[in-house]
Amino acid sequence: MSVLAIWLLSTALVAWFVDSQIQENFDVELVESAHRQLYPALLELQITRPHLSIQAALAEVAAGDPQVMGELPGSNHSEPLLLQLRSSTGQVLVRTKATPASPFAVPLRPGFFDAQDFRVFSLYDAEYGVWLQLADPLEERKEASQRTVIGLSLVLLVMLPVMTWLVTTVARRELRSVGVLQRQIAARSGSNLQPLSVEGMPLELRTVGEDVNQLLERLSEALKVERSLAANAAHELRTPLAEVRLRLQTAVDQAMQGAAQRSGFQAQAVPLEEVRAALHSLEVLSHRTERLLQLSRAEGGDQAHFVQVNLVQLAEQVAQEFWQQSHARKRLDCITPLAHDAVWVWGDIDSLAIVLRNLIDNALRHSTGAVVLEVQAEPDAAVIVRDSGAGLTPAQIQMIQQRHVRMDRQHIGYGLGMSIVTTIAEKHGAQLVFTSPPAGMAHGLEVALHFTQAAAAAHALHDAGSA
Repeated sequence: MSVLAIWLLSTALVAWFVDSQIQENFDVELVESAHRQLYPALLELQITRPHLSIQAALAEVAAGDPQVMGELPGSNHSEPLLLQLRSSTGQVLVRTKATPASPFAVPLRPGFFDAQDFRVFSLYDAEYGVWLQLADPLEERKEASQRTVIGLSLVLLVMLPVMTWLVTTVARRELRSVGVLQRQIAARSGSNLQPLSVEGMPLELRTVGEDVNQLLERLSEALKVERSLAANAAHELRTPLAEVRLRLQTAVDQAMQGAAQRSGFQAQAVPLEEVRAALHSLEVLSHRTERLLQLSRAEGGDQAHFVQVNLVQLAEQVAQEFWQQSHARKRLDCITPLAHDAVWVWGDIDSLAIVLRNLIDNALRHSTGAVVLEVQAEPDAAVIVRDSGAGLTPAQIQMIQQRHVRMDRQHIGYGLGMSIVTTIAEKHGAQLVFTSPPAGMAHGLEVALHFTQAAAAAHALHDAGSA
């Protein structure tokens, strides 16, 4: 639509300019013809009266009827010449055959004047005191302008689809770089802040891309600072550390009091419950420190380090780690597909191991019965952790996925663990599904991680490698 509007405007401007040039050319030709025809007209008048001078011939003609002349030599007009030779009083002395007998209805002044049907140029000769008026029919000029403008418009009309195609082709070619840049920007996220590739792009887009790269660099530095351990440790470690200090200080104070009550310097043994409380606080501190390290790794995960991961092998390795612990040896069961040697997904093996450890650890801590770790190959690749505990309500399921939220203060877990699992699932494009109670069970909680996209990418690469 814009191209058509520009074409119409351009055509109108060109038509106006061409018409003005045609009119100017006609005027120039009219002036030149007038100068060329003045003296031939006077000479031809004298030739018809060889015994008289030009002045006498003019006087004789003025006393009678106007002399009608044929075409004068030197005329460039293809049409009959419209010429009148008039006296200073306006009387027509000489005219050509095609010229009207009555004077042109224009004033006797030098220059151009438009009559009803003619454009007239008046030229005065002071030597003989006569006016020569040469006229062009306006219809002739109009026809010439119309023919030229119509011909030009037809050419431009033929060029319109060509111009449209050319503009569209050039625009698409140039905008292809915009699309490439847009797709690169859309692919950037908190886990992918790689610089944009601006090689081969137009100067303007290359400048924009370089500015975006500078912004990505600053964002990367800001995210590194945000993901640092100190930010999370300031929130999570303050309370456990204060509790450890208080417990130990209490134990020291009691020991000092016992020593002061005795006659010697032998200190009394620290009460057993205080030591146990201090050890529990240290266990909390250690657990949260591990979670913070896992969270830092999860938030800083980069897809550039993704590889093909065998979920069956990973699940068996994690289960082996838990089976080394006495409280999990008889409770944890690992179920893998019998008909498949491997279930491949595309991801970071360390991050996925963190997911399994967190899910199993939470299940063991928040239930007293059996815990099942299961790997499914169909309908899509998935790992499932199922327990037989009390289960959770939908509101509680939403709550446990938030950072720094625990279901109760009696357990160490559910502060960062599920937040870490959610973050890693998002990095892998996996879907985290909670079911409480699991199908066929009266109570309990099932957490399933489905790897539809990650599995498809892994299978594609695996098939390509096999080929």
